[in-house]
Amino acid sequence: MHPPTSKRRLCSGASLAEATAAIALLLPVLVMIIMVAVEAGYGYIIKINMDGAARRAARDLAIAYGQDPSIAQDSSKVNTVLSMIRIANMVVDNAQFGEPVFQTDNPPTATVTVTYASGQYGLAPFPNPDPLNLGPTFTISSTATYHLE
Repeated sequence: MHPPTSKRRLCSGASLAEATAAIALLLPVLVMIIMVAVEAGYGYIIKINMDGAARRAARDLAIAYGQDPSIAQDSSKVNTVLSMIRIANMVVDNAQFGEPVFQTDNPPTATVTVTYASGQYGLAPFPNPDPLNLGPTFTISSTATYHLE
C-alpha cells in the first residue's frame, strides 16, 4: 500500500532540503581542495624550473671554466654566463642566482643555487591567493653541481 500523496511530497521536500544543505556544506570544501591542488601543481612547476635553471647554470659555468679558469674570480664573466639562462616568469634576473662555488680540488666542480622569490624581480606572487600571507617570505630554491670540464 502506498502512502498518501501529501506524505510522499513531504518526504521528497525533506530530501531536497537535505541535499541542498549537503551541497552548501561540501561545495566550499571541494572548491578549497581544487584551489590547493592547483597551487601545489604550480609550486611543483616552479621547483622543476628552478632545478633545470640550476643544472644549466652549473653546466654552463663548468664549461666556461674549462675554456677560461679565470671565470672563478671574475663576477662579470659569471654574470655574462648567467644572463643567458632565462625561464619566462621563473628566472628573470641574475640576482636570483647565488654566488657560484668553484671547487678545484678532487673532484673539481661548479655549484650554483637559484631561487624563486615570490613577488621579487617582477615574479608573480606565490601562492596566489595567499590567505596565510606567506608570499613575501616564500621562496623555492634549487642547487646543482656539475663536474668542471
